[in-house]
Amino acid sequence: MSDLGSGVTGKPALAVDGLKIIGDVKMGRDGVIRAKVKGNVRTSGKLVLTAEAKVSGFVEGQDVRLEGKVDGGIDGRGQVWLGPKAVLRTRCKGKALRIEPGADFKGELWVGI
Repeated sequence: MSDLGSGVTGKPALAVDGLKIIGDVKMGRDGVIRAKVKGNVRTSGKLVLTAEAKVSGFVEGQDVRLEGKVDGGIDGRGQVWLGPKAVLRTRCKGKALRIEPGADFKGELWVGI
């Protein structure tokens, strides 16, 4: 499992405060989202969604750490980590899952797939 507690390695693909995106976001490397996204977010690498992040669509990545809110579900090909103030709706899928006390999750849960 990857340690997402220390964030992503190298320069992230998207790390802009106060950004609002309407449409899908696709990244070819590790990323940090600090934005409101009305659409889906996909990356081939690690993804950190900060406390400021709000995604109305679906999130997909290798390892995903959620500190903000996702309404459309998360599909992690590796570890999915829900931080203490994370809000996740619809579904969560990953090979490994870590849910910290205080996280709010409602939906389907698939672990080890």
